[in-house]
Amino acid sequence: MSVEKEMLITGVTPHIGVPEGQLVITCRGFRPGLTSRVLLGDIEAPIMSASEDRVIVRLHESPKCLGLTLKVDDTVSPVFPFNLATRLATDLHPVANPVVAPDGTLISTISGGRGQQVEQPLVRITKQGDKIPFHCEIMNPTGLAFSGDGQLYITSRNDGTVLRYKDFENLEVVAEDLGIPCGIVFNSEGILYVGDRTGKIYRIDSSGNKEEFAQLEPSIAAYHLAVDTENRLYVTGPTFSMRDSLYRISVDGTVENLIEGLARPQGMAFLPDGNLLIAAGYRGNKGIFQYSLKDGSVRHFAAAPILVGLAVSGQDIYFASGSSIYWAQFSGQDGAN
Repeated sequence: MSVEKEMLITGVTPHIGVPEGQLVITCRGFRPGLTSRVLLGDIEAPIMSASEDRVIVRLHESPKCLGLTLKVDDTVSPVFPFNLATRLATDLHPVANPVVAPDGTLISTISGGRGQQVEQPLVRITKQGDKIPFHCEIMNPTGLAFSGDGQLYITSRNDGTVLRYKDFENLEVVAEDLGIPCGIVFNSEGILYVGDRTGKIYRIDSSGNKEEFAQLEPSIAAYHLAVDTENRLYVTGPTFSMRDSLYRISVDGTVENLIEGLARPQGMAFLPDGNLLIAAGYRGNKGIFQYSLKDGSVRHFAAAPILVGLAVSGQDIYFASGSSIYWAQFSGQDGAN
């Protein structure tokens, strides 16, 4: 096949994608028609709309993908680098963020429907895609967080409890009577925050003493929490409005509305540079959005369907859908416009 220099991909937005996300390609010399194609490696990406200088495609899985090309008849454009996430594991049921364990593996859930006891509700996932189940009895595990001493804490939205999975051997109740606890996060001082989807945010100390920290609107799904380096708490939770907010709560409990107009905002994670990633829909796009703590700007970081959560460890990022975990590596330029 010949390569015609006049047909080029000049950019993609965003720079990272998850299968089933929609990607915007800017180009020149593309001729939409019956023989026009966009290829992820050797896998065709369905075209949603196209012109000579702009193409929108839906991303499909392509494990050997190194980039994107345009094809019209026998003419193929040069490869344009693109970061497509790889599916690590499926047959899961995450309902909040997965969490990276101290050994670098990922912990996720097979949560099950409300009141359903799953035989192996927690799963360790390696970068090779191996799934190693934990044999423990937790009904509807939801939020996951590691404490400073490397112990895994888990919320049960069925029992209204927070449990500590001590050394991955024994389950201990840390706090109870928490409503429908979902998101969970530690701050740098070892204080644990728990989001009750009925509207309360609880603060729990190292002795298990709890207090109501803040009150928000009830969520139809779950609260999701993250903490920055100044121990400020960030909260999302989809409501019936479909124009939801990102909230920041100061250490004294003052609630601030940072972003409005999010569609079904869910999991969050901080990048190494201190910016916040949010799984949501926003201004007609879906996927992961980067919120700058410096200037409040929002940019599309990863094209994806609506996700329930994500986790970041160094340059590794993990995306959680309702049934699968995907993995990609990123650089400081990923997500830039």
